[in-house]
Amino acid sequence: MELSLDKSQLSVMQATERATSIFSILGVLFILSTFLFARGFDEPINRLIFFASWSNLGTNIATLIAEDGPAAGQNSSLCQFQAWAIQMFLGVDVFWALCMSFNVYLALFQKWTAQRMRAQEWKYFVGCYGASFVPALVYLFVDAKAHGRVYGPALLWCWITPRWNILRIATLYGIVWVAIFFAFCIYCLAFIKVWRNRHELSGLFNPFNEDPFTGTKTTDIVIFHSSMHPSSSDTKTSGYRINSETSLPPIPRTEATGMQDRFYPYSVNVEAGPQDDDPDHRPSRPEILRVRSLTRNHALKETNPDAWLYARAAFLFFCALLICWVPSSINRLYSVAYPYRLNFGLNYTVTVMLPLQGFCNACVYIITSQTAVQNLIRSIMGKPELPTKNGYINSGGLDAASGDKRRDLAKRIDKE
Repeated sequence: MELSLDKSQLSVMQATERATSIFSILGVLFILSTFLFARGFDEPINRLIFFASWSNLGTNIATLIAEDGPAAGQNSSLCQFQAWAIQMFLGVDVFWALCMSFNVYLALFQKWTAQRMRAQEWKYFVGCYGASFVPALVYLFVDAKAHGRVYGPALLWCWITPRWNILRIATLYGIVWVAIFFAFCIYCLAFIKVWRNRHELSGLFNPFNEDPFTGTKTTDIVIFHSSMHPSSSDTKTSGYRINSETSLPPIPRTEATGMQDRFYPYSVNVEAGPQDDDPDHRPSRPEILRVRSLTRNHALKETNPDAWLYARAAFLFFCALLICWVPSSINRLYSVAYPYRLNFGLNYTVTVMLPLQGFCNACVYIITSQTAVQNLIRSIMGKPELPTKNGYINSGGLDAASGDKRRDLAKRIDKE
C-alpha cells in the first residue's frame, strides 16, 4: 500500500525543505571559509565541526533537490544520486558528535593533550565517512526481484524505498541511535564531574561566556617570614599572599627566607599582605618550605579549563544534533508502529529540522568562536581588531593545561 500526501501538502513541504536547506548551506559555507581563510577559528573543537560540515553540505544538496528526485522516476540518475547522498551524508554528523564526546572523555578523564587527539582525527574521518560510504555505495547496485531497487521515491525525497524499510533502521537510524546513546552516556559522566566541581565551574553553564574561568575564586595561602639578621630595630614581619591562578617568573634568593636556591612555584602570585605583630602566629621555616609540596599537588590536581571549554562546545554540538534528529526519530518510530498511516505534522517537522543540521552547527561554531567572529566583522568594517585574550580559548587549545604538561611541571618542581 503506497502512502502519499496531496499536492498542496507536498508543495508546502518542498518549499520549507528548500528554505531550510539554503539556511544550512549558508551556515556551512561560513564555517568552511572562515576556518580555512580567517584567523582565530582554528580551535580543536572547530576542526571537528569543519570535518562534519562537509557531510552537512552533501545532505543539503540532496534536500535542495527535494521532490524533483521522486518526480524524475526511480531509475533516473537524479533520484539515484539524491538517494545515495541522503544515505551517505545524513548520519555522518551524528558520528562526528560521537567522536567529539569521545574526545571529551579522553580530555577530562584520561588527560589527553590536543596533539594526541589531533593524531586520531584521520581515524575519525575514515570511520565517520567510511561507515556511511560502504552501504550507500552497495545499495546503488542492489536490485532484487521481490523488492526491486533499494533506492527510489520515499515521500520527501528519493532514499531507501518503503519495501526495504528494514534497511533504514539497520544501516542509518539504528546506528545513529546507538551513537547518540554512547555520546549521551559520556556527557552524563562529564556532568557528574561538573556537578562535583560546580563552585569552580559555575560560569561554564553560560555558553555565551567565552572565558568563564576569569575571576575564579581560589584558596589563598599566607606565608610569613622574619629577617635572619635582625637590626637594632625590632624584627619586622611581612606577609605574602599566594594566589594559585597567576604565573610569575622564578623568585630569587632573599635574606628573609635564607633559601640558597631558586624556588620555581607553580602558578603563584606574591603580593604584600597585612603584618601580624604576634610572634606566636609566625610560621616556622619548615612551614614555608612546605609550599613546594603544596604547589606540586596543585600542579597535579588543577582543573584543565581548556578541556572543560572543549567539553562545553562538544555538548552544544550534541544538543544541536538532538534538536534536528529527535523529530525524525519520532517519525521513524511512528512509521514502524503504524506502517499504514501517514502523519503530515511529523513529516513536515522533519522537513523543517533535518535539513537544518548545517545551520545549527554554524550557530555552535559562532558561539564557540565569539572573539574570532567579532574580529572578522571589525576587519570587514575597517576597524582595529580586539586584543587577543590571554585566557584559555586563544592560548593554544588543550595544550595550555594538559595533563602531560602538569605532570612534567610537577617533576620539575620536585627537582628544584
